[in-house]
Amino acid sequence: DLDIDEDVDDDQDEIAAAVVAQLKLKLLGAAPKVKVADPKAYALYLQARGIGQQRSLEGHERSIALYQQALAIDANYAAAWAGLAEVYDRQTGDGQRPIEEGVRLVREAVGKALAIDPEFAPAHGELGRLAMSYDGDLAAAARHYEHALALAPNNTDIIQGAANLLAKLGRLDTGIALTEYLVARDPVNPAGYTNLRLFYVYAGRLDEAIASSRIALSLSPGVAGAQYGI
Repeated sequence: DLDIDEDVDDDQDEIAAAVVAQLKLKLLGAAPKVKVADPKAYALYLQARGIGQQRSLEGHERSIALYQQALAIDANYAAAWAGLAEVYDRQTGDGQRPIEEGVRLVREAVGKALAIDPEFAPAHGELGRLAMSYDGDLAAAARHYEHALALAPNNTDIIQGAANLLAKLGRLDTGIALTEYLVARDPVNPAGYTNLRLFYVYAGRLDEAIASSRIALSLSPGVAGAQYGI
């Protein structure tokens, strides 16, 4: 709800400006260093990530099982813990898991990832999502996203999270532009189109919202909320 007093509105402008500045500074930065993972665990991680992006009930459940298999091979695989947190977050947001249970699972998985690697960017991005979506603390969300972008400036999930935050802060045009940029980079990922659908609805661009939902469905017929959105 952006119908707030001027002082809070000024604070939100400051937060949004900080996130935009971080995006401008970091999007073209150096590629992050990647730690070597067990090959079998890495293969399971890639499968889990791809299936989880389908945004369907079955896809989420299968993705969790694959992440857990990867962690059974390497319990110190920070990326698998962060991926697990992301799926729990999506389940919670899509109404597939009770909020209290889902948030607890997200926090636990993020805590595991950061205990293994305190500078693991996706985990900091997930902290931003928690602060934004469940704690109602947009300033804390901005700090987490700024730190995550500094660590991994080209991570598309982190950029999407920052775009979501900017939309909440009233910078809807910037949120849409960033999400359109991400969709252009990864045109077969239905998650990008589901985000665009919501932003287009907020902007009153209903024909484009319907088109985005249909593309998401063509990529993943079980994508959560797409039929409802149309």
